[in-house]
Amino acid sequence: MTAEPPHDAPAVAAASGRGPSGLADTSGPTSTGLDPRTAAVLAYLGWWLTGALFLAFEPTHRFVGFHARQAFVGFGLISIVGVALWLVSLVSMFVSPVLFRVTAVLAPAVWVCGLAVWVVCLLQAWRGRLWEIPVVGPWIAARGRQGQAG
Repeated sequence: MTAEPPHDAPAVAAASGRGPSGLADTSGPTSTGLDPRTAAVLAYLGWWLTGALFLAFEPTHRFVGFHARQAFVGFGLISIVGVALWLVSLVSMFVSPVLFRVTAVLAPAVWVCGLAVWVVCLLQAWRGRLWEIPVVGPWIAARGRQGQAG
């Protein structure tokens, strides 16, 4: 049996932007004057639109910036996929009954999943956590780390 190397919790926490308790660093002033957790929740409130607004008005705060980028990219993609499925459903109504049925079921499913993810994002931002939307979140987090390194 091999012994595990010692876990350097402070170094891992500093690299991830999370404290030892798993909470993100929400300290420091925001350029809008809002509490960072409030600003992060507001970034999600209007899906991609408020995400874009907070990207424009809150460019420096790491916690708020992560949530604003995630709201813009994540909910922007959900919106594009949902609208695209509705359009395909509309067009396929005249072309293929099978495609119509499939897209007529998938479009609302995308919106319901988006609503569930939205609620989770709101709650996690309010709790001060950097919760990542699957697929989009890790990409956003990696982009944030690259921006800080350079």
